[in-house]
Amino acid sequence: MYIFEWIIKFIKGKTYKASPNTDFIPSDGEDLIENPNECEHIFMPLDSTEEFFACKYCGTVVSKDKLKQ
Repeated sequence: MYIFEWIIKFIKGKTYKASPNTDFIPSDGEDLIENPNECEHIFMPLDSTEEFFACKYCGTVVSKDKLKQ
């Protein structure tokens, strides 16, 4: 795909600029809890191996073995 973009850019002589609205905020922080002791944990897997899980709200990371206990 990059080759086609480069060819089109070369033919048209057009340069692409980033849009002025490039500020990206993934989360505004409303769901995050800073104190893990006050959190009602909901653990979700971090990757496809499902060896480590992280809390959806506070970000606490635990291994699969400790989650079963």
